[in-house]
This record gives sequence, structure tokens and C-alpha cells, in this order.
Amino acid sequence: MFVVVLGTSGCSTIPNLILENPRYSIRDVRPRVALALPLSASTIDFDFILGVDNPNPVGLRLDRVDFNLFINENSIVNGVSAERVNIPARGVGDVRLRTRVGYNNIRSLFREVADMVQGNRARYDLRGTVHYNTPIGRMQFPLTIFRSDG
Repeated sequence: MFVVVLGTSGCSTIPNLILENPRYSIRDVRPRVALALPLSASTIDFDFILGVDNPNPVGLRLDRVDFNLFINENSIVNGVSAERVNIPARGVGDVRLRTRVGYNNIRSLFREVADMVQGNRARYDLRGTVHYNTPIGRMQFPLTIFRSDG
């Protein structure tokens, strides 16, 4: 957990403020297979709903999420979401993450992707960095989520 402390000096209107990394969860994962001919044009899109639980006494604006998706400890794809979402003080918000897995990755990781699409046992790891605009300036926090299904 990262904690940032800002002390006041002079006429500052921001009191001592401690901001901690929100808690994250994967609320939903929806894979969509797009088969095409030739097969090299096939893809799988993954749509995630990332839940953000803000324990802080101030609202945060989430500006960007840089992330890596792992399935059964195999790196599937990297992505960036620039959806801006306001997360209320001591509240929750949802962020949509979308990424596409191309044919070459599908071929090399077929078993993991097939297990996930078919609903079999799979471990999803989402790792990255979350960028916020806060009352004390721009900040970034690590994102790590582990989830096992099946």
C-alpha cells in the first residue's frame, strides 16, 4: 500500500491529507470471439469491469489505467484505458477496460484462452498502474488483482 502525506504551510487550504491506494476488483469479464477467414484475422476481445473502492476522504478522478492481462500466469495482452471516471470519497466506481487478443497470441495460448471462454478453471491476473487526478495533484498507484474461476 502506498500512502502520501502532504503537510500544510502558510495559507494552504488543504489540510494534512493522507491518500491510500483504492482497492480493486474484477466485477465482470466478457470474452467475445470473432472468428474470421483467413484465421489470421480472428481475435478475442476481453471486456472487463474494474471495480474501484475509494477509502479516501476525498473524491478521485481516475484518468488512465495501464494494464497487463495474464491467464494462468501467461501474459495475454497489454492495454491502456483512458476512460475518465470520478470515484466519490469513500465510494465505489466502475471502469470499463477493453483489450483485444490477436491471432498469434490466440494460437500460442490456445488452452488458456479456450478454458476462459468455455468457463473452465482459469486464473486471471490484472496488473498495472492506475493514474488519478487528486486534490493534491496527479498520482499513480499499482494495480494488482488475482482471480480464480472454476
